[in-house]
Amino acid sequence: MRERLRRVSKTVAGPSSYSSGGFTVVMGALSKVARVLNVHVLGGGEYIAQVVSTSGNQVTVKVRDNIEQAVDEGGSGTYTIGGEVGDGTDLSSLGFVIEAEGY
Repeated sequence: MRERLRRVSKTVAGPSSYSSGGFTVVMGALSKVARVLNVHVLGGGEYIAQVVSTSGNQVTVKVRDNIEQAVDEGGSGTYTIGGEVGDGTDLSSLGFVIEAEGY
């Protein structure tokens, strides 16, 4: 019999001193993450979060500066994602919600 995927959501505080490459969140309700459905930043409109890897029940989240829009004279919009936040950035005032499926 095939095991069913479980869907879990976990909210964590950001790190007080961010390290380049991201920070790791242990999805304790799962033994293996099959896929990450979403990651949200709470309280930080100037940041976006991106899942860069999973290993076992761990998810690594990279944090970037938010999307900025630039419009050229022709009227077409272009969007750029900001770079990764710098080493040592204090993100402890932010929350991160990770929604994942796994076993």
